[in-house]
Amino acid sequence: MKKQMVKYLLNADGTIPSFLYTGNDGLAGALPNHNPNGVSPQDMWLIGISNDSNLPSDQAEIIASKEDLKNYLDTFTSNMTKPNLSDMGNPDSVLPFDQQEYADMAWDKLEALNL
Repeated sequence: MKKQMVKYLLNADGTIPSFLYTGNDGLAGALPNHNPNGVSPQDMWLIGISNDSNLPSDQAEIIASKEDLKNYLDTFTSNMTKPNLSDMGNPDSVLPFDQQEYADMAWDKLEALNL
């Protein structure tokens, strides 16, 4: 079965949905984004990789391409930062979040899992 990039919601009881790939080489529920139609614990969309193609339409949406993933990230990560790994001695040293870098990394993981 081909794995897919998805944005998804947790189960109503807060557990990880069974349709997600949870291996160490996956994404493990990354980059929460507010879901205005949800109540906790389904009030945040997360990014992950599906384990199969049977996705519940009320809980997951396929992200069809790396470009679509980057465009989705652009909608909510413009003010995010990441640690500046070249200045680890300074906890206040941060860099802007790089949407393209993240999309490339996530898509590379997806493609490796589908080999």
